[in-house]
Amino acid sequence: MLLIRNIFILLVAIASIIGPYTALLNSTSSVSLITIEKGDSMYGVISKLVPNSFLNRLFFRIYIKQNQIESFKAGEYDISQMTIAKSIDAFNKGDSFTRSLQINEGITIFDLDKIINDSLLINDCLNLNCLKTDYPFKEGVLYPDTYFYKKGMKASEILKVSHEILNNKLTNLWDKKPQSNMLKNKFEALILASIIEKEAGNHLEKKAIAGVFLKRISLGMKLQADPTIIYGLLPNFDGDIKKTDILDKNNRYNTYMIEGLPPTPISIVSTTSLEAAVLGTPGDYLFFVADTPTSHHFSRTYEEHKRMIKKIGLDK
Repeated sequence: MLLIRNIFILLVAIASIIGPYTALLNSTSSVSLITIEKGDSMYGVISKLVPNSFLNRLFFRIYIKQNQIESFKAGEYDISQMTIAKSIDAFNKGDSFTRSLQINEGITIFDLDKIINDSLLINDCLNLNCLKTDYPFKEGVLYPDTYFYKKGMKASEILKVSHEILNNKLTNLWDKKPQSNMLKNKFEALILASIIEKEAGNHLEKKAIAGVFLKRISLGMKLQADPTIIYGLLPNFDGDIKKTDILDKNNRYNTYMIEGLPPTPISIVSTTSLEAAVLGTPGDYLFFVADTPTSHHFSRTYEEHKRMIKKIGLDK
């Protein structure tokens, strides 16, 4: 009888534990994001998710023994939709939270540093100084895309991949360049593509804009592109191009004063801008002016161009 009684008591004790044990493992924490640093103890991590009681520590010990869990991997974890059990499994497997870094066409090296500094990447590539490249400049040598990373990852790991993608795309395009396109090398193509990127109101008109600039280059005309002036004034541009800025001969990006292309790209470029620059040829138009916020009117002669400027009220 004593044996039966003891077995009964043991079964009752086990049953009284199984309920709370199961409830704990199937519960969720009020914590959404948690960062595990190298050297953090498993008990220390769990105490951030559930009350640090004797019973909870016992249940945790039972779970890790049953599942042969020996350590948690460092990283940032999103456990907002996870039970305690699934959270523990994620910590063990290293299924950490993946973040994204958006590198958009049209941004500059100044914008990029801010984007990286606002991320959870380690910025070990200020002004793209980590890149080993054949290009004689660092501006505009990245491919615009969404890149994924883990908290604490080095920015250089993303930026080197981005540069390689850009270089491969430009190299492949360069092999298709028509003979009538007078750009001398890939460097010039990237510079022109960046000007097209900043000038175009939409992707469809990029070919025509490329045709204008290639036509001007073929005739020995100055490019006269406002975005190049702006770039030369960065990072202190106040939003307004003044007459003194247009006449400034000390701004080496001022295409109203310098001959040909500026010394470097003025932004990161999209594939469509690259295609327009490399595959484009001198067109019939020599001038263009914005007639809507997202489009331009193209003119063959300066007289036609002036009439359009007057029509849209930019001569006032």
